[in-house]
Amino acid sequence: MNDYGPAPPVVFYDQSNSNSNSISGSGGAAGNEKFDDMHLPPKPVGFSAYPLADRIMPDSPIDYPTTRPQRIRWRGASEQTVLIALTLIAAFTKLYRIGRCNRVSWDEAHFGKFGAYYLNRTFYMDVHPPLAKMLVGLSELMAGHNGTFTFKGGHTYPDYVNYRFMRIFNALFGIALTPMSFVIFRQLRIPVHFAAMATLFVTFDNAICVMSRFILLDAPLLAFTALSLTMLACFHRQRAYPFSPLWWRYLLLTGVSLGLVLSAKWVGLFAVALVGFYTVVELFEMFCNAHMPVRAYARHWVARIVALIIIPLFIYSLTFKMHFMILNRYHNSANFMPVGFQVRLRGNPLARQPYDIQTGSYVRLQSNDPGAGYLHSHDHKYPTGSQRQQITGYGYADQNNFWSIDRRMAAGTFKTKDEVDTAAEPIAGPIQDGDLVSMRHNSTNTYLYADMAFTAPISGKYAEISAVSANKDEAKSPSALWIVEIVNPEKRMKDGHIHPLGTPIRLRNLVHNCVLMSTGERLDKDWGWGQSEMACDATAKSDNKHLWTIERHVNKNLKATNMGQHMSSSFLRDFAVLNKHMWLTNNALIPDHDKHNVLESDPITWPFMIYPMRMVGWDDKGIKYLEIGNPLLWWGSAIACLLFPLQILYWLVCWQRGCLKHWRAGEFREYLDGAMMLWGGWVLHYLPFFLMGRVTYLHHYLPALFFGILFLVYQVYHASIWYLKDRGVRRVLYTLTTAIALVFWWFSPLTYGWDKPIRELKGMQWASSWPVYEDRFEL
Repeated sequence: MNDYGPAPPVVFYDQSNSNSNSISGSGGAAGNEKFDDMHLPPKPVGFSAYPLADRIMPDSPIDYPTTRPQRIRWRGASEQTVLIALTLIAAFTKLYRIGRCNRVSWDEAHFGKFGAYYLNRTFYMDVHPPLAKMLVGLSELMAGHNGTFTFKGGHTYPDYVNYRFMRIFNALFGIALTPMSFVIFRQLRIPVHFAAMATLFVTFDNAICVMSRFILLDAPLLAFTALSLTMLACFHRQRAYPFSPLWWRYLLLTGVSLGLVLSAKWVGLFAVALVGFYTVVELFEMFCNAHMPVRAYARHWVARIVALIIIPLFIYSLTFKMHFMILNRYHNSANFMPVGFQVRLRGNPLARQPYDIQTGSYVRLQSNDPGAGYLHSHDHKYPTGSQRQQITGYGYADQNNFWSIDRRMAAGTFKTKDEVDTAAEPIAGPIQDGDLVSMRHNSTNTYLYADMAFTAPISGKYAEISAVSANKDEAKSPSALWIVEIVNPEKRMKDGHIHPLGTPIRLRNLVHNCVLMSTGERLDKDWGWGQSEMACDATAKSDNKHLWTIERHVNKNLKATNMGQHMSSSFLRDFAVLNKHMWLTNNALIPDHDKHNVLESDPITWPFMIYPMRMVGWDDKGIKYLEIGNPLLWWGSAIACLLFPLQILYWLVCWQRGCLKHWRAGEFREYLDGAMMLWGGWVLHYLPFFLMGRVTYLHHYLPALFFGILFLVYQVYHASIWYLKDRGVRRVLYTLTTAIALVFWWFSPLTYGWDKPIRELKGMQWASSWPVYEDRFEL
């Protein structure tokens, strides 16, 4: 054994019950025992699914830990003392001059505002789950903020907003990365020296540091990601003791951490995927173990379903339940939500409106398909097809969303179009299920019209919907008449009449028997402004795309009533609608490839940090912050992660040729388990961004970077103990740590803010693409 920790283990996993804390020297007969000679003992208490040695090997190069942690000394200091010292270093790097910039910087304009919404309890819409933003709101509450400051970008914080405390609160999540990195490495059997090295590497990355110093979501996301990996590593260490108290503790805490990271940002799904792959491998190994009793195998399945599926989903849904309970004031961003939810919001104009829809009523129809918006028209033509006036779906309240509905014939008084007098005057009274109506667009005096001769311009597989002028003969055609069909009304509205909010309807064309629908497609930005495509579907489906709700009803001749007494709401429905709208909105954040945005960057540029990002304005007198990482860490971790598949391929070739170095029992698997956990985390947090169509930014790489930095140290440690003597290992440890700290210090002016002309800061342009002194893409 060298001075820097134990040699690789001679057994597959921990299994000793020894209470010894000493580390003996390597060698001995046990060290030569092959993995093939190991066998499962008779079913012991707490039966393990994994290969176990049949005895304690007295001269093993490792000690077999008990369930109690070891107290390993490092130059006279306890492990706990080392961890405290490292955490204090991290606290200094994250908190130093944190309140220097007194302006709303970068995305503080978004997330500070969202946090204030929790204080004034106003509903808002965002593409991210609510947990991290609720934590921002908590920091504002603890700081004494009253929720009135709007966090407009570039504005100076007023005296009554304690922005320093809010930033410190957020920085605590960045500081927490330090002790968790240490614990991860210790649980992966890495000695204290290299665990401290990994911790300092994470601490001394400039990008992680600067993103932890503002009111953003990245620090909570990183902290919950690190917590998931920490709990997974702790659970991995307990694999040989299934169903023991510690095994259950870390399995359940892994599920809790997955729920937290998923509730902070959807990027947390990548952490869920990492644990999922780990679990699949575990269960497959158990399945292949002929000594595994079926009942024990079933218990493993049940335990993981409860801990890793049910608990994360419960936490995720619980955050939305809290989100709905807190935000009880109306904002127009809630217009996409189910109307039963909307009428519960205080100040909602929909809460009071006339109850019965009658001839001459003005109505605003909202598609039941989330994201499709309101039935809308405007004085613009289709460029193809009939070239009539467009019918679209628009997601915001607008005068062009209002239609006048007229009852033309009562239900049961007609069967075919030949029985309809299109020139007859509208019939007064409430509109009922099965009535024949016309829909006149108020702003342009046109009628809703279906024409099977033309197809919808984008989808191409449905009939075109358009608007025809009231002065033309087409407006008096049966193709401008629609049969109202009520579908699944509210329990309190089952009187056969249509009412606002609670009676979803289909509009079926009298002539073509097609149903007005939202196709789910978007019109071209050049002529349709990216609005939703509407069409007429003759296949008679009955999903949400074919259903409409009268969201707003205006009739001066009728008395308004409290609609809340007629409506019910369901958390699961509200939860599903909000998440779908988040998904659609997130996917709509697509880059404009015709114009370069100085803040955006492609995933291919991230590992080698081609384009660091300016977080604020770059004038000479302002305080300048650059999201730039520690180049040695970014480049080194990228190289380590990219070369790892080649390393495995090289070993496979050597194994096939019979020239692979002799691995002692369990040594290769012990190394591979940790490597795949860290490298797999990097892959799963990085590669999926290549499949996304939405805009991407450099900070999206930070979770992958965290895994990459840990993997870099993991590789350095194993390469050192395999190929270097003790003195060489010591030199690698201290040289690399010193170099990383010096580079962090070198770029620290851009991390902590530079308030002088940038040209006075020399030596920062390590790559020609870095926007330190000038940005060649800046407009």
